[in-house]
Amino acid sequence: MQKLFLFIIGAIIYGSLFPFTFSALDSAARWQTLLRDSFAPFTSLGDILGNIVLFMPYGYLALAPKESSLRKKPSYLKYFLYGLVLAFVIQVVQVYIPARSPAMADVYWNGVGILAGFAAHHLTQRYFPGLSFTTARNTPALLALCWLLYLLFPFIPSLDFQAIKNSIKPVLLTPDFRWHAFIISTTGWLLFAHFTRNLFLGSRLNPLRLPLIALLSLPLRMIIIQNSLTLSDLSAVLFAIVIWIVFQGQKIDRGKGLAALLAVSITIYSIGSLDFSSQFSSFYWVPFSGFLDGNLFTNTKSLFFKVFLFGSLIWLVKLNWPTLRLKTFWLFLFILLLELIQITMPSRTAEITDPVLILLLSLLIQVRSTTHRRNETSSPEDLVSPAPVTDAPTSQPPAPGSKRNLLSFWGSLIVITALLAILIRLPGVPYNVRELFRLDGSIIAILPFTCFILWFGMSIPWISRRMLTHPNFHFVFFPLWVIAAGLISYSLLKISVTEEALDDIVGSSNIYWFVTNRAIWGDAGLWLSQLLPFPALWNGLEEIVRFLALFSPLTFLLSMFYTTGDLIKKYNIQGATAKLRLTLLSLGLNLLYALPWFYLCKVIAFDHSSTDNLNELIARQGVLGGGGTALYGLIILLTLNSVWVRQARVHWLLKGVSIAGSGVLCWFLLNMGLEPEVQKYGLTFSGVDFLLGPDRKNRLDETILFGRWIFLYVGSITILAWGMRFDVKSLLPQKKHKENRKYYG
Repeated sequence: MQKLFLFIIGAIIYGSLFPFTFSALDSAARWQTLLRDSFAPFTSLGDILGNIVLFMPYGYLALAPKESSLRKKPSYLKYFLYGLVLAFVIQVVQVYIPARSPAMADVYWNGVGILAGFAAHHLTQRYFPGLSFTTARNTPALLALCWLLYLLFPFIPSLDFQAIKNSIKPVLLTPDFRWHAFIISTTGWLLFAHFTRNLFLGSRLNPLRLPLIALLSLPLRMIIIQNSLTLSDLSAVLFAIVIWIVFQGQKIDRGKGLAALLAVSITIYSIGSLDFSSQFSSFYWVPFSGFLDGNLFTNTKSLFFKVFLFGSLIWLVKLNWPTLRLKTFWLFLFILLLELIQITMPSRTAEITDPVLILLLSLLIQVRSTTHRRNETSSPEDLVSPAPVTDAPTSQPPAPGSKRNLLSFWGSLIVITALLAILIRLPGVPYNVRELFRLDGSIIAILPFTCFILWFGMSIPWISRRMLTHPNFHFVFFPLWVIAAGLISYSLLKISVTEEALDDIVGSSNIYWFVTNRAIWGDAGLWLSQLLPFPALWNGLEEIVRFLALFSPLTFLLSMFYTTGDLIKKYNIQGATAKLRLTLLSLGLNLLYALPWFYLCKVIAFDHSSTDNLNELIARQGVLGGGGTALYGLIILLTLNSVWVRQARVHWLLKGVSIAGSGVLCWFLLNMGLEPEVQKYGLTFSGVDFLLGPDRKNRLDETILFGRWIFLYVGSITILAWGMRFDVKSLLPQKKHKENRKYYG
């Protein structure tokens, strides 16, 4: 229940701050409006109801994590005050979102919603003490309820006879049979029958539950406003009843069969129209943007529908394939591929919402099944418990030479390479990403790039282990280990990206020209150029040095944070004060060792850079004294969060909250660190547009840019943390020791 409570808080914040178009323009006037002119409580009825409903789940679930304290008034008061603080902070943040209208009246009605949630929780605990939204035993019934909510929304009957006639006209006058709607509706009713089989145990209505409820839904759909009945719906009800009667009592594995049928139905529903086009449409990267922007009735109905479909798929897969590893990942990938296919279908809208919904529902729907074979009288609900299951890996490296670790590594290479191959071909991808790889972005060129980004994470445990096993002379060995890791990174990147792309990243090689023509190194430089008169050698070494100067700070920071975590585990440090003391000591010493190298990297990569792609984008002035400070802060947050996600032994929901929060903070730092207006080639664009937009000419909306940034930020942290999972030593074959045996004649 606590995970659902945190999820509700995240949903409130996300929905209240959408579309994330932060701006400080007119903030003074908006502050004045908030603090002086927005206290009138009675606004529009829709606004009042919306604010009440928004915080009702918070009030209902706030008391659930600590059932023992439900009757204590301090609990009510504490969570009520927390809710008011949350509501007020949201209004303050909305001051900087021009698309939102902050008002103190919203805080009043949010408080009313919290109290209504308290009342609803008290009533359910009194009259329905066994009701729970997260208990595994209740999950099938809740999924069946979502199916009925989808069919009967908005639950308001109409007394207008003409409206009732209009709802049945599609069946009588213009019968239109759509086979993909027929299949998905038939699957929905079969799932409904499967999920409700234990609700009427011992009742005479149990054998008739599907015919009664399915047939009763037909006239109800005709009298509910904004609903209609089609020939596909009517045929699906009758066909589902026939199938249910035929297979009732048969000894078959209904769970796996329904899971397969549901996967096929989702595929048909997603791409069943088959109206493919050679023109690619846009892919929307901001989750739930369509739901928050579009028609409330249509979007709410669609949300019930998708929660039922995806929740049912997750439940059936988790329950019937308990030994399958990475179940959530495969379901996420399945739905993501369907969305990517929809880019070529003009009638569909491809977006990231459905894959994200899979992740959220998989977090909330927990199943623990037994490995024993079920008999025919048992049901899946009898084999589950509400115990949470976490997939968060431990921070201990896998065993050396482990076959599972090798398979996981190669599987990661294949999956990431395939996703990158698809990603660079999506419409709207920045042009410099499309032109990054050799061989026109073939798999052969992308594979070493995948090794490059994975190696960036893999090298960190390798460096940390050497720092722990060789505690002396860190000031010498620490930079050498970072350089060694950087040389491997450079080699992988060199064979993956084009020379032009590499020059754009690290800069062109010109030191030989300046030494020989400008004598910047004096007579010693001229003598050295005569001793080694090989421009290609000079250019190659300069390129390596510039690459190391640009990327080594990332490796330094990651290694410092990772080594600190390893020290805490090695000496089993207990207590927050002791951990903080060791952390400050370790980071202070390592920073002292790395500080000269940080300065050297800055001088080479930025002060004496040979490309304007870096310097022209960095803000000259800013709140923190310049864009460089903000960008350094961004890098520190990214590296710290990557190591924390890998090493922290907390639930992955908390890790997700950390990533989301730091991602928003880094978005502010990115905007402060880059120039708001860059004039080049007769065009004006911002530094963020240059990095995240498709090109310099087409500027994207702020919301789309924010969505792209979050995708890039989350992807970077995920890949870095995943790469740290593979200790280099664990990928090497294990040495076999021969036993010395003595034979006596």
